[in-house]
Amino acid sequence: MKVKLGPIVGQASGSIGALTVSHNRYGVYGRQRSIPVQPDTLIQMNARTRFGALSADWATLGEPDRLAWKVWAQNNPIVDVLGDKRVLTAAAAYVAMNCRLDLVGEPTSDTPPIGASPSALSACSIVVSKLANSAVVTFAPTPIGANHGLFGRACKMDVPTIYYVKNLMRYIGCSGKNQASTMAFLNLDTYLGTLTIGETCVFWMHVMDRVNGAISPPRQVRTLVVA
Repeated sequence: MKVKLGPIVGQASGSIGALTVSHNRYGVYGRQRSIPVQPDTLIQMNARTRFGALSADWATLGEPDRLAWKVWAQNNPIVDVLGDKRVLTAAAAYVAMNCRLDLVGEPTSDTPPIGASPSALSACSIVVSKLANSAVVTFAPTPIGANHGLFGRACKMDVPTIYYVKNLMRYIGCSGKNQASTMAFLNLDTYLGTLTIGETCVFWMHVMDRVNGAISPPRQVRTLVVA
């Protein structure tokens, strides 16, 4: 079902009742809401545990630290699915940044990042091998920076003509500090499922500051799985 929005509702995304509203290159459309499958994988359960622990940690912060996160969130809005800028709450900013630090094995921080986020990669190419079960990434600049790591997200495409992939991306790993090109992300099937030769994979490669958790915009690469 196509939807044409009027002067009262300019944009829409999300679910209400049995209806889900989304959008693609041709405009806004509606479909019947589906109940998501909860596979309760180890990765999923670890993410829930991480989120819960950091939410509890937020309650232990002093007022100066909470205020600092509030100011940081106001100065670093996110972009939502409709392309609009949104300001996170101080607690949401704290949890989001520290979830990323904990995910890559770094200590969490009571204070927000200072200074600008890392710049995006200037170049990136990726070779995905079914036999090696890996993605070999060649990138620039190299090395990536004293406190920076190469942070990877990826997904497999059952339908290669789909180009909106934000909701499909899965974390696949992060390099150590000052990583030099070339780098291999291993055990891809753990995150993406069994690879098939000729299958399309989409990668988002970020530069991450492993000290404060800040991250660059992604460099996107679409590629096919080879033998």
